[in-house]
Amino acid sequence: MTFHLPDSIQNMCDMLYDNQFQAFIVGGCVRDAFLGLTPHDYDIATNATPEQITQIFGKENCSEYGRAFGTVGVKYSGGFAEITTFRTETDYTDYRHPATVLFADSIFDDLARRDFTCNAMAWDAQHHQLVDPFGGEQDLQNKILRCVGVPSARFREDALRILRGMRFCARFGLQPDLLTDSAMRASAFQLKYISAERIFSELRAMLMGDYITDILIRYPEILAVRIPEILPCITFTQHTHWHDFTVWEHIARTVGNAPKNLTVRLAMLFHDIAKPSCFTWDEKGGHFHGHAQKSAESADKILLRLKSDNYTRKLVCKLIFYHRETPQNLTSVRKILSVLDYDEFALLIQVLDADRISKLNGDPESRAKIDRAEAFFKVCKQQHLCCHVKDLDISGNDLLSIGFQGKQIGMVLDDLLESVISGMPNRKEILLPLAEEFYHDLFC
Repeated sequence: MTFHLPDSIQNMCDMLYDNQFQAFIVGGCVRDAFLGLTPHDYDIATNATPEQITQIFGKENCSEYGRAFGTVGVKYSGGFAEITTFRTETDYTDYRHPATVLFADSIFDDLARRDFTCNAMAWDAQHHQLVDPFGGEQDLQNKILRCVGVPSARFREDALRILRGMRFCARFGLQPDLLTDSAMRASAFQLKYISAERIFSELRAMLMGDYITDILIRYPEILAVRIPEILPCITFTQHTHWHDFTVWEHIARTVGNAPKNLTVRLAMLFHDIAKPSCFTWDEKGGHFHGHAQKSAESADKILLRLKSDNYTRKLVCKLIFYHRETPQNLTSVRKILSVLDYDEFALLIQVLDADRISKLNGDPESRAKIDRAEAFFKVCKQQHLCCHVKDLDISGNDLLSIGFQGKQIGMVLDDLLESVISGMPNRKEILLPLAEEFYHDLFC
């Protein structure tokens, strides 16, 4: 293995060497370089203390935000590199953070505290060679995810490592070895002690992996520790000629079949989450009436619980709500466009298609429906058809002038928009008399 460091990073290592200290490139950048990926940031491990690091690089170039853990951020031409003193960690008391951080004597001690062998490699920038005491290079070649040391101990120290392991598998196509796999499952309950923000951060990164379908199918019970709504889906047979997968396997396939857009993949993860609770049966087979609305409601609760930002949460729920029926005429497309903007409607098309190709035989009839919806969508964009209140040829001030007040204005504008979408000409001389008629009917 060769590792071509940026000149600025090599120079930082050389400065440590010139001051009689060791320096090793560590962490994900070493793993990514081995996999042929371009590292986006660099971490350096050294036997210099934080005080010595600051002396070498100058206080004006250093940020000591991580000093409690032995880390100093050092400014260089491309950004900041984190330089951390060799350390060991002991007495984890909350399944996440070490109670004690001790400086170590060697790079081997430092690597021994890390989570997986693929992350426990170091590049000696002075002698230009790999330091790999736990066989991370071989494990990567064999596509194996293996813990450093005893897996259960690693997860007891930091339960978030379970989801990190799933993320690495989803991203790089790794498979946990038997001991790591067993410990991930047995230790999953500890995830309930991890903050929602950290859980959601790992989930988002995991969903963007090329191999996410395999991981979702393999480890639903682990995700269900924080998203228990998953559990009824795992073995639920859909009893319909459109589906030859359980609800959960269909969900997992839609995530993997969706484009790498986080909002779309989150929507796919939750788009059928309420199906088991909506199931009914008759002579025609199984039905899931109302599942889109209920799944959107469930997704809203889940994303609130995971501390999602409001924009993502609301958009994901809208996409789920509208995924059940593909709009098949200009009016229905315009009605959806009154809720979604153009970019968001384009995401809905991606949701519909990911759902389609994850059903039995890909449902070619549904593809034709999606094509029609896209065609009407293009008409709306090209002709700038009125789809939003702001597009109406009448304003709130116009309504004020004829006596409307407060919430009445928004209500009437919505009614006028519905009329325009249904075929009423969008002209003020037509809409204003109609508004006056609304006013008379409602308030006189």
